[in-house]
Amino acid sequence: MTVAVHSPLSTPPAAPRLRAFTLVELLVVIAIIGILVALLLPAIQAAREAARRSQCTNNMKQVALAVLNFENQKKELPRGTYNYLDSTANGTAPPYGTYDGIGSPDASNDKFDRRCWFHDILPYVEEQTLSDAFEAYMNKRLSWGPYPTAMDFEKAPTVVASFVCTSDPVSPKTKTFHPGNIALTQGFSGNYVGCAGSYYMNKLRTDHPDYDRYTTNPRLSGTKVDGLLVGGVNVKLAKCTDGLSNTALISEIRLVEDVGGNDSRGRYYNPAHGGVMFTTLEPPNSARGDEVSWVSDKNDVSLAPIALQTEGGFYFLTARSFHPGGANVARADGSVELVSEDIDRLVYEALGSRDRGEVH
Repeated sequence: MTVAVHSPLSTPPAAPRLRAFTLVELLVVIAIIGILVALLLPAIQAAREAARRSQCTNNMKQVALAVLNFENQKKELPRGTYNYLDSTANGTAPPYGTYDGIGSPDASNDKFDRRCWFHDILPYVEEQTLSDAFEAYMNKRLSWGPYPTAMDFEKAPTVVASFVCTSDPVSPKTKTFHPGNIALTQGFSGNYVGCAGSYYMNKLRTDHPDYDRYTTNPRLSGTKVDGLLVGGVNVKLAKCTDGLSNTALISEIRLVEDVGGNDSRGRYYNPAHGGVMFTTLEPPNSARGDEVSWVSDKNDVSLAPIALQTEGGFYFLTARSFHPGGANVARADGSVELVSEDIDRLVYEALGSRDRGEVH
């Protein structure tokens, strides 16, 4: 047997050399990955927003069809609010009957009513159980006196998904600022509001036939505006002589968190201050601040501006959304489309009126 003998002076076989990334190569790879992520992220965000916008469109369409189904059954559209606009002392609800044996109520007995079109259409958005509970509650004698008020409804914070735009980071909103009782909430606030017309919610243009009669009374002026969901009265769809496809019915707003004060926009259970209706006086996402009651600059209103001083107590609310370039608007024929924030002002104003005969 032959045995290999290595001389002590011979060189042992070299170990294989491992190939590793240099620092420069590693940095190049990281840079390439960063560039790819930067290129893909906007596309991913755009896809997500497209999905959210589609969901918003579907939700708004459900709400619009619910309003139209209500009209088909009742032969009139729901009231924008059951109180005269910005009045908590005068309601317009038909009497419920006697209240706890007190006797037949007069018109003053519904002054704290605080219902709006939202409550009327709950059965038509698959919320019959919530609607039944609300109606049962409203028929009781309540803590505010012998008249119904939506504000104390125990299920008011219930989120109704059909009224939520998923692009709004604040929605669904269920917390209300109340320094005296932090446990108190004025209920669910949602993104969808009804069209009260093409001007102010409670002010008539000088060419309106009732201008001289109602110009000094904003509450009654609010019943004579040219929208479809207005304060204090039910409008018949037959009054929409401009055409259903030419008239706005529902749009969306941006919600604001109640941090240092109240923001009543989208507040369905306390709508008397105008927060559940909009007008087409200003185009979508206008920089001009909304002029409605019960909003506070103590909150972050940078994305939903407000005007601290309203013009003589006259109100308007602007359609706003987080969808790029505009806001979704449902028309009286049930169709929904994104209306550009760059739309011609006169064309957009015409969309808000039901019977002025404008050319679109």
